[in-house]
Amino acid sequence: MGSWRAAGAGSAAGSGSSTSTAPRPATWGPGQAPASTDPGTRATYRLLLLKGLAPDEAANLTAYLCGLPVSDARWTLSEINRLLFLRELGRSGRWGTDDGLGKRPN
Repeated sequence: MGSWRAAGAGSAAGSGSSTSTAPRPATWGPGQAPASTDPGTRATYRLLLLKGLAPDEAANLTAYLCGLPVSDARWTLSEINRLLFLRELGRSGRWGTDDGLGKRPN
């Protein structure tokens, strides 16, 4: 499959968006847990699109940069973000081994 050109590539740095792929610094306020140091997935994905990658190529490369396996998987940005969210819950101790095993009320 060929590469895909993102519409509006001329406005890469517009509207206050960041195009850096560097990890975000860990910042937090009083009563908040530290923020993740994973790279900004949306900014990374957008930058890869602007560089000419197809959406599925950009998503898989973003997943790889976040440490997710890409050998057999085809990732979407929303799947990456959901998995990173669950990974952070597990790291912080807010997700236990028995969470999600019980009967759901709905």
